[in-house]
Amino acid sequence: MQLSLDIDPTARVPLQTQLVGEISTSITTGRLAPGTRLPGTRALSEQLGVSRNTVLSAFAVLAAEGFVEPREGSGTFVSETSPEAPPFEPPASAPSPAPSKAPSKAAAPAEAAMQAPLFCDFQLEAVDPDLFPANTWRRLMTRRIQSSEFNLSRTDDPQGSLDLRRSLCRFLGASRGMTVEAEQILIVSSIQQATNVVGQMFVQPGSPVIVERPGCSLIAPIYARAGADIQPVATDEDGLRVDLLPPCRNALIAVTPERQFPMGYTMPAARREALLAWAERQDAHVFEVDFDSDFRYEGSPNPALQALDRHGRFIYAGSFALTIGPGLRIGYLVVPPALVAPALEALRLLDHAYPCQTQGAPWLDQAVLHDFLDSGGYDKQLRRLRKAYMARRDALVAALHRHFGDCELLGLSSGTHLIWRLPPHLPDAARCQALARDAGVVVNTMQLETVTGAEYLPDWDRHLLLGYADLQPETIHAAVERLAEVLR
Repeated sequence: MQLSLDIDPTARVPLQTQLVGEISTSITTGRLAPGTRLPGTRALSEQLGVSRNTVLSAFAVLAAEGFVEPREGSGTFVSETSPEAPPFEPPASAPSPAPSKAPSKAAAPAEAAMQAPLFCDFQLEAVDPDLFPANTWRRLMTRRIQSSEFNLSRTDDPQGSLDLRRSLCRFLGASRGMTVEAEQILIVSSIQQATNVVGQMFVQPGSPVIVERPGCSLIAPIYARAGADIQPVATDEDGLRVDLLPPCRNALIAVTPERQFPMGYTMPAARREALLAWAERQDAHVFEVDFDSDFRYEGSPNPALQALDRHGRFIYAGSFALTIGPGLRIGYLVVPPALVAPALEALRLLDHAYPCQTQGAPWLDQAVLHDFLDSGGYDKQLRRLRKAYMARRDALVAALHRHFGDCELLGLSSGTHLIWRLPPHLPDAARCQALARDAGVVVNTMQLETVTGAEYLPDWDRHLLLGYADLQPETIHAAVERLAEVLR
């Protein structure tokens, strides 16, 4: 797993001191629970972009001060009892860039018919089935089936397995900087179900719901069906334009701050604070939808918005669809303590059958997922996926540069797709898509069915979206070569 750490190479504070301060603070605040296994020194040095010796020295200091304990052959773990964190002054954050001009709208062209034999599909949000941890999952599943607890007639807590929720507390504390209790987590079948639960809690006819544009097309329709007043707000290179938020009371705002969908931008700290201030002024609730923050290739993942929450306004949803597979059908919803009861009632209305109190995600799958998380298998799987996806991203970037020169590419630091802003000498995105399909290659425009609000980008028709998660590097190179042949 990747730790959520704020390390600034440009600060005057030595990197080792920063790292000691960040990890010790995470431990004393509960974000890193006792017994949590820390990433290896090589993995952490690669994540932070610092030397391995810096990480080794920091771990040595943390061990000497009693925060962590090395175990021969097993790794480094958070001590069961840790001292108070040493004084530490975090590096100053960089100023956020000035907001871009307000976007203009444009008419959307029709999609061209695509009939040629398929050679390569750069589809978004894909999962490579060959990377599923089949052997480990089979072993964990067999052990559970052979245990005395195995009985498919049993019922479980409607909120989800307590063991799994505790494992998620440890994972979210380490990877997203969240300090939550198991009682604040609800196990759901997907992010879409989590979105429905939130809608049951907050949306009535006329309720203001603010969404990103461009953004995910799967969120607004759920709330529109409940009669919500959908209010789109534009995004820029720092994510949602907080300065454009309307002054509406008791609103629900859905955002993707860690990796804005579909553009791949990350919301900086200053804008997150501004969003928090707006929510408090307007008595609003913020729903953070986290599709793919686990795939960060440069630097550390940012803390979730919940880590900034002072008044119980932030809700968080994630799932294992892209890291383990959509077939698992397990996601999670994190709510403030005051919202647990209404969230659970909403979940019961959506996914429980009385009188048995059956829960949507089967308890056996939840038990195996708990074992996978606690055994370190999930951390290993994430490292494997990041390595594979980074190689595929690099293959795509290299191929585009080789055949098209100095390409303007967006969304490279995380996720499983990138955006290519087309140069002036090439046709627009719709024409490129049609020509590519004639060569057996499927590329995506901003008119993709999972994207909405493309017209909020001034040059929305100059963007191609290319997913690479389930493509081998050799296929990527051959597909881009075909693109070059038909687009030049």
